[in-house]
Amino acid sequence: MNPPSIDIKDLLNGDTSLGLTFQTDLHVSYLPDDDDTPNLCVAVFDTPGESPEHGVDADSPAENPGVMVMVRGNIREYSEAYMLANDIKNFLKGESNHNFTLNGTKYVGIWSEGNPIPIGYDDEGRPLFTINFRIKRSG
Repeated sequence: MNPPSIDIKDLLNGDTSLGLTFQTDLHVSYLPDDDDTPNLCVAVFDTPGESPEHGVDADSPAENPGVMVMVRGNIREYSEAYMLANDIKNFLKGESNHNFTLNGTKYVGIWSEGNPIPIGYDDEGRPLFTINFRIKRSG
């Protein structure tokens, strides 16, 4: 199985309504800070989640990982960054992201753990938001 962050990146990259492109304004495990990277960008990070469920399927127990999505906005564009974070939250927790297979992994569901959380600004004055998700999946 892929790390959950890779699969979530593939979901986000595949949704044209979000307008995100992997390695341009969508990244895994880091937010680049170079002149070639748009200020408005997204990164997906793996988080611990919850313990696996043993006994459900001995060959492929259900995993309960988590991911955190971080959105960095354009300089002094708080609302724009919040709206993208909220759009990502609504997309990932949507009905289409329950009971599906992606990259060979069966996903029972993806659930948000609340609304986008403002975590301040970076050194360039770009707003930062995070959204946390719970995932249930098996191989």
